[in-house]
Formats: sequence, structure tokens, C-alpha cells
Amino acid sequence: MGKIKAWYRSIPIWLAFILFALAGLGASAFLANRVTGAKYFKLVQLKTGTAYISANSSGQFQKWEGTLSTAPSGDEADVQIFSDGSVTQNQYWTEIDALPQNIKAEYRYTMTEAKVVPVLIYIAGLLLASMLFWFTKLRKPLRMLEAASDRIAANELDFSLDYLGHDEMAKLCAAFERMRSALDENNRHMLRMIDEQHQLNDAYTHDLRTPIAVLKGYTDTLTEYLPTDRLPKEKVLETVHTMSAHVERLEQFVNTMNTAQKLTDLTIRREPISTEDFVRGLRETTALLGEKQDISCEMTSDIEAGTLNIDPSAVTQVYENLLGNALRFAKTRIAVQLESDGEVLTLRVADDGRGFKEKELTAAAKPYYSGEQIEKTYHFGLGLYICQTICEKHGGGLELANADSGGAVVTAIFSL
Repeated sequence: MGKIKAWYRSIPIWLAFILFALAGLGASAFLANRVTGAKYFKLVQLKTGTAYISANSSGQFQKWEGTLSTAPSGDEADVQIFSDGSVTQNQYWTEIDALPQNIKAEYRYTMTEAKVVPVLIYIAGLLLASMLFWFTKLRKPLRMLEAASDRIAANELDFSLDYLGHDEMAKLCAAFERMRSALDENNRHMLRMIDEQHQLNDAYTHDLRTPIAVLKGYTDTLTEYLPTDRLPKEKVLETVHTMSAHVERLEQFVNTMNTAQKLTDLTIRREPISTEDFVRGLRETTALLGEKQDISCEMTSDIEAGTLNIDPSAVTQVYENLLGNALRFAKTRIAVQLESDGEVLTLRVADDGRGFKEKELTAAAKPYYSGEQIEKTYHFGLGLYICQTICEKHGGGLELANADSGGAVVTAIFSL
């Protein structure tokens, strides 16, 4: 039974409908033939089985004994009636009107039945076949699709639409399931974006509060003491210098905010680029960022392909952020390694600093995540967050780990 059910769900809808229609027509034909045969047999009996012939206009009937060559109505009948009441008749009446009135009415009613009943049987057979087709082929998947659409309309996407088979309805359910899955993924992605935006807003509020408070305090001090010449000139210059540093910090912060906001609109544009030129550009970036600090920066490349299908500006931006973070934490050495297997490009940056704390391995890529430092205002900033976002848009991701010998290892992955 299971194999038959599986086969039935695998055949196309049009073929299933044709099979049901043929089955309905076949059953209807068999039943209609039986009914029609019975009706026509009754008609023959009505025309040949009576032994009564009209004798007068009063409608009374009289049994005749003997052989009649001509009936009173004028029709040839050749009726043989015996004294015991048995009758033989060798020739039918040739006209219906020659039948007695009561037999004529029954004859015409039976003739109507013989013509109408088969048509009704065929119609009933097709309707029954259509109902069976509906209940066995269409009803269940359509109800599943209707229920699924209602749940999607109610923004309830945590379900799956499973309908086994290979027919058109199964393909429709599979397409609907793919749509639901895509909507669920997009919804989750949107929720993640909203949560990240909330984190950014919280980080912005936290980081703005300190410099604004400092500037307000210095402004109040200058407003109160400067008109009375109670502040020495050196103190005023020191205060102005401190305020200038905080203003510069605010400017940098605003630029960082703009960068973070633009990440949502970032579009990855892959293009074939020479591997040699790309690696040379990264080496120049390494030299430019590392020359100001007494830290050794080594870069190795194991890429054999002559070209890479990447967005060079996006990958370079990620590398600059990773290298900048490594320079902040490294003690004496930074190692950069480039690898590619033809499907992904791997950019690994390792330093010999303190490494990541256990909590930081999962949270350091969040915007403005604060580490467990003594200085409460210290945080990782947006560097890792920006890198992670760009890597995800490039079809990859960002991985944080600690080296066995100590230090942090950050791996950026880009799909090719």
C-alpha cells in the first residue's frame, strides 16, 4: 500500500486526473449498460409479452383463444393463445400507438428512462471521480499551503512545510518551503541588524558621554574663571589643549560612526585581480602601518593562482583593521599569512600579545565591546565589527582564536 501511495504521489496531476476520469467513465459505462439493457428488455416485454388486445372503445380487455391473424387495431400480431392461458407471439407490434393505453404510457416512461438514466450515471461517475481526485490529490497540499500562508501572514515563520511526493503539488509545497525559509532567514538577519544597531547606538551614547562631559566641565571652568583673570595663562593653554584633544576624539568618533552606518549599504564588487599586485599592495600597507612602531611584521603567501576574484578594496579594508588591532596588542612580532584553495581566500593575522580572554572570543567582534581591562573606557572599537560585516558580505566570515604559543589569531575568510 505504501508503494502504491508513493507512486500515486509521484505521478503528475494531469495524469492522475485522466486516470480518475477513465475509471469513472469505465464504471459508469458498465452500470449504464446494465441499466439500459434492463430497460430495453422491459420495452421488449411490453411490446411482445401481453396477450390482451383491445376489443372495444370502452377500454375493456378480453382474452382471445385461438389464432389471430389480425388484431382489432389492424396491426399484424400473429398471437397464439391457448385455452390454458399461455400465449405465444411471433411478431412485435410495429407501431407504439397500436399498444393499449396503459402499456403505451409505461412504454414511453421506460423509453425515457433508457435515454436519461445513462446520462445521469455518466455525470454521477465523473463527479465521483472528481471528488476522489480532489480528496486524494489536491485537498491535503492545498490545506497545508493555506495554513502555511496564514502563519506567514501572522509573522510566524518557525515551522516547516513537509509534503512528500514528486508531483506538481509537491513541487509547489517545496517552493513555498524555500520561500518560508528565505523569509525566516531574512527576518533573523533583520533582527540581528536591529540588535547590532541598538548596540551601536548604546556604544555611541557611551562614548559620547565622556568627552562631552569633559568639554562641558572645562567650558564651565573657563567661563567662571577666565573673566576674572584668576587662571594663569599656562593653565588656560593646558585646558584649551585638553579640549582640543577631546574635540579631535569626537571627530574621529563621528568618522567611525559614518563608517559603521555605511556598512549596511556596502556592495561587494568582485573583479579578477592579479595575485602578485594584490599581495604587493598588502605588503605596502604592512610597511606603512608598521613603520611607526618597533614591531616586526612578516607576511607569507601560499597562493598559487595567478588571479583572485575578489573586491580588493573590501579585502584591503579588512586587512588594515586587523593589522591595526594587531599593532595595538603585539609585543614584538606580527605574522600575516595568505592562503587560497580556489574557493575561498584566507587572510590570517597573528600577534604575540596577550591574546583573547574566553569571553572575548565570542564577543570581541561586537561593536564597542569592552574588554576586561582596568581602564573601563577601553574597548575594541569597531575594527573587528567592521571586519566581520565585510567578510560576511563577501561570502565568508571572521574567526577569533588564540595561538598555542600565546597571542591572538584573527582569520578573515572571503569567498572567491
